[in-house]
Amino acid sequence: MNPRHLRNQIVEHFELHVDGTRALRATLAFGIPLAIAHALHRPTDAIFVSLTALNLSQPDLRGTYHVRVVLLAAMTAIAAASAFLGVACADSTVAAVLAMGVLALLGGVWRHLSADYGPSAAVSSALLFLLGLSVHGGWQGGLHLAALAAAGGAVATLLHVVYWLVRPQHALRNAVAETWVALSDMVLSMRPAGPRGAAAPGSGIDGRERDLRAALDRTFLILKEAQNPRQAVLLAHLEEMRLEAVQVSMRAVALNASIEAVLGRPEFARCLPAIDSAIKALGDAARSVALTLIMHRDEDYAASSLRLRRCQHLIRAAAEQVAAVPSGGADAAQMTAAFEQLERLLPHTRSAVSETAGHAIRSIGLLPGLSEIGGLSLRSLGAWVRPSARPDPLLVRHAARMAALTMIAVAIYKGFDVAHGYWIALTILVVLQPDFGSTRQRAGARIAGTLAGSIFASGLLLIRMPLPVIDALAAVTAFFFSYYLRRRYRVAVFFVTVYLILITETLADVSLDFMFVRVFATLLGGGMALIAAFLFWPVWEREKFSTLLAAAIRANQAFLQSLTAGAGPPTSAGSAPLLARRKAENANRNLSASLERMMGEPVALREFPERSAALATYNQRLTRALTALAVQLSHALGSADPALSGFAAQVAGMIGDLAGVVEGGFGEPATAELAGRLARLESQFAVCPSRDAPGAAAAGSPGGVALAQLAKAIAEVRAMTLAMGMAA
Repeated sequence: MNPRHLRNQIVEHFELHVDGTRALRATLAFGIPLAIAHALHRPTDAIFVSLTALNLSQPDLRGTYHVRVVLLAAMTAIAAASAFLGVACADSTVAAVLAMGVLALLGGVWRHLSADYGPSAAVSSALLFLLGLSVHGGWQGGLHLAALAAAGGAVATLLHVVYWLVRPQHALRNAVAETWVALSDMVLSMRPAGPRGAAAPGSGIDGRERDLRAALDRTFLILKEAQNPRQAVLLAHLEEMRLEAVQVSMRAVALNASIEAVLGRPEFARCLPAIDSAIKALGDAARSVALTLIMHRDEDYAASSLRLRRCQHLIRAAAEQVAAVPSGGADAAQMTAAFEQLERLLPHTRSAVSETAGHAIRSIGLLPGLSEIGGLSLRSLGAWVRPSARPDPLLVRHAARMAALTMIAVAIYKGFDVAHGYWIALTILVVLQPDFGSTRQRAGARIAGTLAGSIFASGLLLIRMPLPVIDALAAVTAFFFSYYLRRRYRVAVFFVTVYLILITETLADVSLDFMFVRVFATLLGGGMALIAAFLFWPVWEREKFSTLLAAAIRANQAFLQSLTAGAGPPTSAGSAPLLARRKAENANRNLSASLERMMGEPVALREFPERSAALATYNQRLTRALTALAVQLSHALGSADPALSGFAAQVAGMIGDLAGVVEGGFGEPATAELAGRLARLESQFAVCPSRDAPGAAAAGSPGGVALAQLAKAIAEVRAMTLAMGMAA
């Protein structure tokens, strides 16, 4: 392989994939103090310093440098205080139980303050508290353990800072780049060659769309909070790049809808390689744009410009092949129109990348650096530390449930003097989630990973290894634990089990009893978490799903109404169609999350899961059809064609009626009445005046493409109406 190409691949992976960077940072944070402490013959201290450094190296920090340092200092202080509290309460069961309850409630506070940093702070503080309970040293021992935790936090902070020196963290650029990475993932999941969505097993285009919407919303908040007159030009460029990602995503969704229509047609088979090449080129170009935004080097912009031009050429070639299909009909016209929309947009994208990448950073010093956000206040964390005005009732119940359950676990551990019994409470801390479905998934992954890791580690320890080799293996397993922690939790648990057993081996020989105790504690803690999630203040998704579904359907209605109200395409952040689409996609994201949680609940407590899944899918497809319609907005709707616009308004009214049926409880009379009104609307569509207008029915005319998308919208509404009958 070409060394330059290999270097570029490595740079791209570590710049655009935070998992690799986080894993490398965590490995160094864990391995360096472990090796130093063992060299000083202080194995017990090694565990506390290394674990603290590992935990505090996990968060992916955002915001200005000084704010990041403040965050790390705060998390280090919380960790040190928790370790001190653990040792101080080690000799009193009552004090240990009460302190555990307080820490669990504080964990809920950290989660409320920040969904990104709160869970990490909650788990790491509880871990050090539980480890401190196993140390008997009174106040003096507590101060010593707190100092070790502070040293671990200092190591993690130093590694963060060193990485900032090597690779300056231009936070605003990184935030916008994240949207382009998410866009690339979504586009690549559309490829017709091979299984669609192969880039993310189990998620497919639906999951990638949700990830993209979350990234776009997060970036919108970050740029909104970062208003600074001194950096107005750069902020304008970055906002333009965010909007470019929105525009490309809309056209990609429209293209995906047309691809789905032809996948099963043999006459289009010869076009699929060209279509696949064009989509892959678009995904690669989006990833290259992300790298250019972060690195802002001439060579990166040259590569992005070349990829965008190549993408244009491949899109044109694919469009010509599709247009040449003899019996392509309306499907070929829709795909050709989608390709043409993308081709017309890419030159503007290339120009926007050039302007943004060319805005030089004036200073890359450490603390005074990040010139684009260096003068901001704590608002630079606006999208990352943003507590709501009122605590989420679900989070309050979760904190109370966590406190009650961990107090019981600590009482068992201290009251019955269970060896390594702190693992029971620790398992509860990482397994118990606000909803039952997620708790069950976590418990299964935790138990399976622990069993597999214990078996593997027991075989590994049959080989007598010197201490440096054990440290090296522990560091390697720490790398894979950090890498898979947010990707595949089951695999991460496997590696964390192995490295915990390995570092315990550095203190004393690990027997089979030690492994049996860990497995037993995992089983007990996981079982307690499942029982608590089932019995203590549960909130089942069947109680919320219908409300979320109706809201998602009404969001689609508002989206279509915004298209018929205006005469121009959505091009600015404040345009009604763009805002309406954003709300529709967020409503679909909430609906999909609710459906996933429902599928994890006990079968007896699910309310018609097949119907719920079908309705959520059809509503998502309805949003895609309306997105494709929005792409043709400037040519198809508005005052130029009042008949077509009026018909679209009728479709919007029918979507609103559908939401009313859902809100009414899926009553059979209301469903039957809706089906009758829908049949009459379909009859009107068959004789719609616009279908007979000059040129409207032509294969590639804007009116014909708009009518096809409206027909798809009607079909999805019809499918949802039929799905309501699945309740029987």
